[in-house]
Amino acid sequence: MIKGDSSEYNLITDQIQKLQIGDVCLTCEIGLREGLGTKTIIDAVRKQEPKFYKHIAIDPYGDLSYEHYDGEGYVVAGYTEEMKQRTVSHLYKVYPEFTFFHMTDDYFFDTMSQGHQFCIENTLMLYGLYKVVHLDGPHTTKAVINELSFFIPRIDSKGLIIIDDYIDIKMGIVDMLLKTYNFNVAAKGDNKIVYQKEI
Repeated sequence: MIKGDSSEYNLITDQIQKLQIGDVCLTCEIGLREGLGTKTIIDAVRKQEPKFYKHIAIDPYGDLSYEHYDGEGYVVAGYTEEMKQRTVSHLYKVYPEFTFFHMTDDYFFDTMSQGHQFCIENTLMLYGLYKVVHLDGPHTTKAVINELSFFIPRIDSKGLIIIDDYIDIKMGIVDMLLKTYNFNVAAKGDNKIVYQKEI
């Protein structure tokens, strides 16, 4: 069963519905957990019927001990291997667009900087522009800035960056970074904030 541990998933749906999505679309979520963010993104993108679509989800699971929020210290949050098996197997059954990377975001950035492979007419194509990115992994300011440093130059025209639990990070520096690269706030809730690339 797909579940969420956050709120305001409607903000994701509403903003994706406003996008003009072309034939090729790549989306990503950092922090899959029980899958509702990924399900929400895929369902919204599907309505625009891109010809070639892949959604990447990145999560190490494994009950790892790490800092989830600024100043919290290292804790184990209960992201178990059983949770991974249940969530990932369900998403693979329902969504052929779904691709799972069982790793930390840092390792993904180190190994996947060139893009993601699509099979188009029996030929592999490398594509690395993301239309939608949902940052719902570690909610520390340092982690979010690291994620933005990877994704900002890889966001497609008019693409979205969605930050979960933004109230728990130092948004002054995050907002300044995004606005420096022509991202502006498209929607804002109590828990999620959506930035859109203006060019």
